[in-house]
Amino acid sequence: MSSTTHRPITRRISPFLCLAPALAGVALGVHPIAAASEFSVSPIRAELKPGAMSETITVANESSARLRVTVKVMQWTQDASGKDEYKDSGDLIYFPRQMDVEAGAKRLVRVGAKTPAIAVERAYRLFIEEVPETAQPGGPAAVTFYFKFGVPIFMPPSVPKPQPDVMEPTLEKGKLSLVVQNKGNQHFRLNKLTVTDGAGYSQVIAGWYSLAGTSRTYTTDIPLETCRKAKELAVKLVGDGISFDRKLNVDPASCS
Repeated sequence: MSSTTHRPITRRISPFLCLAPALAGVALGVHPIAAASEFSVSPIRAELKPGAMSETITVANESSARLRVTVKVMQWTQDASGKDEYKDSGDLIYFPRQMDVEAGAKRLVRVGAKTPAIAVERAYRLFIEEVPETAQPGGPAAVTFYFKFGVPIFMPPSVPKPQPDVMEPTLEKGKLSLVVQNKGNQHFRLNKLTVTDGAGYSQVIAGWYSLAGTSRTYTTDIPLETCRKAKELAVKLVGDGISFDRKLNVDPASCS
């Protein structure tokens, strides 16, 4: 089992919230909102490697109601644009596939690898998803928030060589684009990209994982007046153990 310690994450800040239908209903005044139980997941990232080919994920129910969740592991890849893609995989062994967690209790999900990665890192996500409660007959209609969280699971290569590379930024019709490549055999993660003009304008773009051998394009719109006045835009990229700085001379004709 891996000895790495990670800070638990709660459902409230999960990046996999599906809120649009609920918010639409609230805006129209159609249904009241029913709060679902809160849970946390720890660790928020796992690594399976020789000597530590298994990991235990803890799901804690921090509410006063019973929680039912499903558990599923999927292989994680990224397409040519860096978009995450998932497909079923039998590479990992994990259990249970579904479980009830009583109020205030914790349950464990165990996951292990059959064989280690060799030349290139393999990546997976262990998705923990809340199962909706059965609606009570004759009860009032309500919109309930249900949540899903995917724990990244990595199987590093025998000789890890992450190779982050950041291209020069471009600007076209007010849209700033920056290509980030991973030419290595192991993932890296950017936490954020900060765009500044040296005159008070600042914008933060959320970063994400770049899996082995992938390329991702980060884009953002620069406000027209800011773009026209700027002589230069600077981009600072900060990640787990990595940092890059890039600059772009602004041509006003590229702002619109």
